[in-house]
Amino acid sequence: MQKEKIHISESRLRSLYINRQLSIKIISKILDHDRSIISRELRKKNIPIRTKAEAIRLGTAARRIKKSILVDLYCKKNLTQKQIAKKLNRHPGNICLLMKYYGIETRNPDFYHTKYKKHNFSGNPREKSYMIGFRIGDLYVKLLPSERLITVGTTSTKNEQIALFRKLFSKYGNVWVSKKRADGNRYFNVLLNRSFDFLLYKKDFIPGWITTNNNFFSSFLAGYTDAEGCIFIAKNNVSGFRISSYEKNILYQIYKKLLDIGINCNVPKIHVKAGHKKMDGLVYQKDEWSIFINKKDQLLKILFLLKPLLKHSKRLRDLKMAERNIIRRNKKIK
Repeated sequence: MQKEKIHISESRLRSLYINRQLSIKIISKILDHDRSIISRELRKKNIPIRTKAEAIRLGTAARRIKKSILVDLYCKKNLTQKQIAKKLNRHPGNICLLMKYYGIETRNPDFYHTKYKKHNFSGNPREKSYMIGFRIGDLYVKLLPSERLITVGTTSTKNEQIALFRKLFSKYGNVWVSKKRADGNRYFNVLLNRSFDFLLYKKDFIPGWITTNNNFFSSFLAGYTDAEGCIFIAKNNVSGFRISSYEKNILYQIYKKLLDIGINCNVPKIHVKAGHKKMDGLVYQKDEWSIFINKKDQLLKILFLLKPLLKHSKRLRDLKMAERNIIRRNKKIK
């Protein structure tokens, strides 16, 4: 049998292969011819066939998500890169690289942080004193790169700590709590406006406006106690109060101020030396100092001072147990 002559015009091939940059495989489907015939015709018409590297590069570009699609999803529909990746069945890293390639400007971090309204700080100096004490003892605070918002957070395994965090900050911003990690800890944080700049303060020193005012100092001490303090009943049935911290200078300021308002306590001492390794593997990076009170009359004084100011539910329960313990011991003596 005589072979059928196949004729494909050069202009047609150039249009498909050069202008539209289609692959030989796709052209063969369009023209309903075998790939070998398309290759032969390209050579016959002196149309340079792509190298393997060029073919791979072209194939990658063909599979690439169009800029218009990314602009629509990211800029108009306000989806995140992660959401876009899930929608288009791609890796988030691929979406990130494509956006850089197309020059699509990513949103300012504040876009994600302004979903919930932020309220200004009340301005109450006693509340401010408490927050500074609690912050120095237990909170991580950072100004975001935009310099418009402050992130405040910490981790804990205790539900009481999360409840206290909500109590302090939920009226000023949305409190977010993570799921439990493998170690049982949960991270929780809140985004606040710049009226909370005072929380950026983190020094081993109590500001003078607090130490010179007894009410402000009492509120500071309550916040610091909720973060770093312990009210307990020892095995010998003797109750006590202790604050342990790395902040040696703050403990000395507390010690001097307590003496000034008529509450005697021990001079701050090293409670745990630097380098000590705990049962859970944690190693103390610095000396941990502590203030200790266990004399009944002095203990009652500080408990009376702190009782209306503590906000941590466990500290309050422990305080009431310590009070009852002292009352029972006094009755036995009588």
